[in-house]
Amino acid sequence: MNLANWITLLRILLIPFFITAIVYYDPSQTYFKWIAFSFFVAACITDAIDGLIARVRKEKTTLGSFLDPFADKLLILAAFLCVNLSPNYTRTLPLWVLIIIVSREFLLVSGLLILFFSQNKIIIEPNLLGKFTTVVQMITAGALLGEFSWAPYPAYLAAFLTILSGMTYIIREARRLNHGSPAH
Repeated sequence: MNLANWITLLRILLIPFFITAIVYYDPSQTYFKWIAFSFFVAACITDAIDGLIARVRKEKTTLGSFLDPFADKLLILAAFLCVNLSPNYTRTLPLWVLIIIVSREFLLVSGLLILFFSQNKIIIEPNLLGKFTTVVQMITAGALLGEFSWAPYPAYLAAFLTILSGMTYIIREARRLNHGSPAH
């Protein structure tokens, strides 16, 4: 296992600490909100670092191509679900945005499983739109965690990009399934 994969694992390991801080946050203990925010930002930074290290050191691996998006999905879903379920956060995602984001992730994971069982392999090829969507989702989650007044604005962009990137992935993978070869 290489350095980039260890950093990705660190991102996954930060998630329970991040969730714990959200659970303990209440208006009388606002420092827990900032602890959760700090864990989230640290986890987002590891996302940039692991990718950079993998590219610079030419250490892209099959494990890393699976772990990295998996860690991103766990982090983003944990953030959105925990903030929306917490009674103490004043800024939350509109329910329809939450449903869009959770549904996309469910569809993508289901699609990966279908590909795995039909072709005995998982090929994860993120595209630029998917990466940009993840960044906007992370900004949105961070804004909600910090309860910043501007938090609703990136949420709407995140919803739009989530739909667009989800459709792009579904079309690409449907073509791959129909033709039995990678679709580009």
